[in-house]
Amino acid sequence: MTGFGITIPAIRGQQGDRVFYATNLPNTVLNHLFSGEEPAADRSQRPFDPRHAKAIKEYILANPDEYVLGAITYAMDEEGQFKQTSEDPNGTGFALGELTVPMTAIFRSLDGQHRRAAVRDAAAESDDIARGSTAILIYVEPDNLKRRQMFSDMNSTPRKVPKSLNVAFDTRDPFSRAALRLSDEHPLLAGRVEKAGPKVKAETDMFFSLSSVQDALKRLFVGQNGRVKDASKFAEEDIMTRGTQFFDALMAARPEYTDAMRSRDALLKLRNETILFSSTTLRAIAGAAFKAMKSHSVPSLERIQTKLETGLASVDFTVDSPQFIEKGFIAKGKSTPSARNQEVVAATEIIAAAIK
Repeated sequence: MTGFGITIPAIRGQQGDRVFYATNLPNTVLNHLFSGEEPAADRSQRPFDPRHAKAIKEYILANPDEYVLGAITYAMDEEGQFKQTSEDPNGTGFALGELTVPMTAIFRSLDGQHRRAAVRDAAAESDDIARGSTAILIYVEPDNLKRRQMFSDMNSTPRKVPKSLNVAFDTRDPFSRAALRLSDEHPLLAGRVEKAGPKVKAETDMFFSLSSVQDALKRLFVGQNGRVKDASKFAEEDIMTRGTQFFDALMAARPEYTDAMRSRDALLKLRNETILFSSTTLRAIAGAAFKAMKSHSVPSLERIQTKLETGLASVDFTVDSPQFIEKGFIAKGKSTPSARNQEVVAATEIIAAAIK
């Protein structure tokens, strides 16, 4: 306590006319200095979602040695006293020093309320997390309308990272690692998987996105919803084995893929004639393969490889397929299936019936 305030080490900076401070606080202090959920009238960011905070907490506790969280950003409604300990010869506003936060100051969250709650809850369960620290940015802004504008500005330019790029960079998830390996090694996929973009563009040589390959692998193990609660329970080599068997069967059953490899013109033509190059279709086929294993009570695709190939060969995957049109999975003549869950489930059932 110094002069009716709390003194913390800080770096002062300036953006436009607004002063801000960067600091780093122990996780045990974070909860005491910054309040919890704010009244709706004073809120300057999205409503708090407990499920989102819980997901972040679980991520932190699952990765205590490697978790990564961005800085939490707050607005302070009154200026504190800053004791500068370094020079600012260029007049940029940058300086090292100590910030004394007035006891009367009110903080409003601009970004990171879910991270803050997650850190608090994780620290309560783990001494290692409690001993850690979190980066904090503090802007000085008393006006609520301006704080809301700050939130809007902060969220107006960020671009969502494509899921395929996340899969490509994720070395922790065995399904991601297996998807990346298969996309490089399997003859159906090598050089034909989009690894960075959000989707496969029609004018490219790509067949599927990396995220759809990963999703297909998950469905081979958990079924058509594709939700894996704890990926660490699955071995990468087991995923590779089943994934290889699946794509072997797909390549053997459907000559369209081999035909598409001959030239870009052939691929473009086939894209207008069949739904086999759709990531949604790939997910439905993988879900059907899982159902077929269950219906035959076998632990692997190897036991039903012939049935799988024969069944997939018998399915009408053209853009005029009566079965898929009847179930709403496709519209007549359209090569882009519906990604809605009920239509994907219906398509999965059709393909699984053919494999049986």
